[in-house]
Amino acid sequence: MRTAILISTCLLTACGPSYTQTVKGPDEMLADQEALAVEQEKKSKDQGEYSGAGANEASDSEKAEKFDEVYTEREISRAVRSAVTCPGVSGVGPYGEAKVSITFNNEGHVVADKTTINEPFAGTPNGDCVLRALNAIITKNFVGQTVTKEIAVKLEQQKADKADAKKKK
Repeated sequence: MRTAILISTCLLTACGPSYTQTVKGPDEMLADQEALAVEQEKKSKDQGEYSGAGANEASDSEKAEKFDEVYTEREISRAVRSAVTCPGVSGVGPYGEAKVSITFNNEGHVVADKTTINEPFAGTPNGDCVLRALNAIITKNFVGQTVTKEIAVKLEQQKADKADAKKKK
């Protein structure tokens, strides 16, 4: 009986699946990646032929190269919300509507300095704060002419500033 169990166990393990684990070398991995790249390229060409894309439609890369107005407007509104708090940060005037002319270069960065903000804000703590907030805007890179935007930021005296002004009187 023992012998029968031993023989059946040996036969069952011998007939079982064999698992050999080998490690792929760098050349084998590179060959696999190249084969995958060729497959993907073939699939993308096949899809391109049947997608019906016309010559008049702009490709994704062409769309990315244009100035993105929607994205830029969102970034400008964020910067303006930040700039509105400037009187509370500086604690001093002037107050009112600051008008700033900002220019976006092709890398998506803003160019705005003391010459781009209206008087009486140029060179004041509030004016400098507004310029810092607007210069922090970064949009997507684009191709073409630089883009200039006119922005108005309403700077109001904060409640704490009003209370301090009443105490001084």
